[in-house]
Amino acid sequence: MGGTSNPPFFYMYQCFFRDLGVCLPFTQFECDFLNFINAAPCQLHPNSWGFLRAFQVLCSALGIGLSLPVFLHFYQLKLGEPPYGWVSLNCSKAGGLF
Repeated sequence: MGGTSNPPFFYMYQCFFRDLGVCLPFTQFECDFLNFINAAPCQLHPNSWGFLRAFQVLCSALGIGLSLPVFLHFYQLKLGEPPYGWVSLNCSKAGGLF
């Protein structure tokens, strides 16, 4: 985050916006997910952002409401090795990849 004289900020890779279609402000689903995993946007691995976007697009196309419990049925969190703090998503043993 920025210092006291600077507005708050965080770093993101350009591919989030250019390739994955992530927009600011984040959707409520993305905010709920980040709050659930207690991570900053830049801590989530780029591939995991792709999984989040794909789930949102699929739910929208099928007319299904977004649900964090349903999303977490298909994916599980994997924490990176300290001190880097990456958080990524892997397929869940229960649900696999949709």
